[in-house]
Amino acid sequence: MISLNLFIRMAADTKKHISRIRSMLKTGKPLHMVLPCGGALHIDRAVPYLLVYRVPPDGEDEFTSTLGKTESAYLVAPDTAGCPVTPIVREIATTLADKFGAFMLLEVWLSEEAGSPTFTVHVGQKSALEVAEKLRSELQEINLKQLPGVDVGLVKGKQLPAPPYYGQLFGAEEARKSEIIVIGLAIAPVYINEQTGAPYPIFIRDLRESFGKALRKSFFEFVRIKTSYSAAHFQMLGTTELQEGVWDIDEKLAEYSNLFDFLLLVTPINTQDAWHRFQKSKYSSNPVFHYRPMPIDPELIKRKLYNLPIEDISDPTIAYLFRDKRKEVDRMLNMLSDREKPDFVYSSQQLFGNIEEELLETAQAILVASAQPGQPAGEAEMIDADAFAEMAKIELDYLKQQYEPVSTAVRVRDDVEGIMVSRGTLNISSRYRISRKRAFALLQHEVGTHVATYYNGKAQPFRLFYVGVPGYEQLQEGLAVLSEYITGGLTNLRMRTLAARVIVVHHMLAGNSFANTFEMLVDKYAFEHEAAFHIAMRVYRGGGLTKDAVYLKGLLNVIEYVRQGKDIAQLLVGKIRQDYLPIIEELMHRQLLKPSPLRPRFLEKPYIDNIDEIKSGGSVFKMIGG
Repeated sequence: MISLNLFIRMAADTKKHISRIRSMLKTGKPLHMVLPCGGALHIDRAVPYLLVYRVPPDGEDEFTSTLGKTESAYLVAPDTAGCPVTPIVREIATTLADKFGAFMLLEVWLSEEAGSPTFTVHVGQKSALEVAEKLRSELQEINLKQLPGVDVGLVKGKQLPAPPYYGQLFGAEEARKSEIIVIGLAIAPVYINEQTGAPYPIFIRDLRESFGKALRKSFFEFVRIKTSYSAAHFQMLGTTELQEGVWDIDEKLAEYSNLFDFLLLVTPINTQDAWHRFQKSKYSSNPVFHYRPMPIDPELIKRKLYNLPIEDISDPTIAYLFRDKRKEVDRMLNMLSDREKPDFVYSSQQLFGNIEEELLETAQAILVASAQPGQPAGEAEMIDADAFAEMAKIELDYLKQQYEPVSTAVRVRDDVEGIMVSRGTLNISSRYRISRKRAFALLQHEVGTHVATYYNGKAQPFRLFYVGVPGYEQLQEGLAVLSEYITGGLTNLRMRTLAARVIVVHHMLAGNSFANTFEMLVDKYAFEHEAAFHIAMRVYRGGGLTKDAVYLKGLLNVIEYVRQGKDIAQLLVGKIRQDYLPIIEELMHRQLLKPSPLRPRFLEKPYIDNIDEIKSGGSVFKMIGG
């Protein structure tokens, strides 16, 4: 029992809340409010729907109480005589129904009926039936390993639905006059361990993500057919605001990722000396590679990684991004711990994948179909590292004109092999030489792709997009090689090298030694001795790095992407992987990502016209002959 004075004071507080809510909704400002008795109201922008969870008298349920946190408008609160929340819900519904022409209330509760369906949709209005059927259909599409069969019931009642322990939010006639529909959703506790009464945390996480998407599609159906609210895609109804802790975790993940340069740490520093010693042994003794000293303790970084409270993030998409990145950094740290040890290659396979039979057959076919490489270009056709660096600065200036933060710095170094982009900076070996004919195409690979995606990623709110999402290398390298083809610099020798990398990874994983693999490249595929050495070095470095297979695999995937008529510019939003595109699209719709500021030269005329050849039936074999 509560005292009369306390009851009067709480009633007065409710009136104050209602007055403030009415004022905020009319101005269109975001609404975040702590309600009486510990409830919460969140509306990040005015939308014509509200997800409601009235906490039952015996306490809240872990799943249903957090459902709304994935949506742009939700209310979680008890609804008692001392803490009435029904008047607040009614105020929100009627105010926004006037604004948008109609309004939808979706109330969720935990089902108490034994043997009830996974979900039961309750409806008491004919006007709500179409949306209720849509909700039922979307819930039936949920497909989780932990929940192999989703049973969804639809109950049509004579009254507006409400949980069994509370009264209705609206009377039928009042709801009809205000164009408000009320749908109830009872959820069976399938995510709770019957023996312990505790929820399954990973099951809840996966279910929340699928459930949220089903809700959003149902809200979109209502918005589209019943209201004046403008939304072109269901993801546009997602929340545009994130918890404060999200940005701290994003910053920490980037910080921990940047504590080490993975490729530099697994690349030998004595390549030239190892090559000369290998020559002297008449190609019979496996080379001994030396590496930079390890500047970090992988175990300490791992401890920091797993102290990040990613499990507290309610947004399933953002939580997935962070968990995925944490797992990748963890595997990289495993590899650094196991550098030059047998376990290195196993972590590499987890990180970069294995060689599928179809990819291997394609690589073998490329080597057979391509003409034998000709003699090396003459001296007059070659340019050195300094000349190539000057060309690179021109290309970087082109990007800087579009986006001022782009750095035009180029480093010519003695301690790298070939060319490497690290954190947006182009590093060139002081010994590097390249034919002038191929130089521009290679700049589109390194600057037009790797540098451009780094700065496009930097322009995004999330650091993850320039640090690189897990597995981004495959799309990056595939797109970069495609840029070489588009600009006319993808030679047969280059294609042979990409194919050879796949075969060498396969050969290495089969247990063959460096010397045996080198011999295969020279004798079976007619590679020059030094070229064969460098191809093999890239794969055998560190203890067995399978990364080099992603160049050809990525190219094949990007070719198929282009053939489907999709926009290649979407792939340049940052350092992403191809199956992240639906996530990118969702975050764009939710206004959590920005348009990319950089468009590289290879996507402008006259080069962009060459994409039409790929769209009209291009293949990797049609690229042979350059």
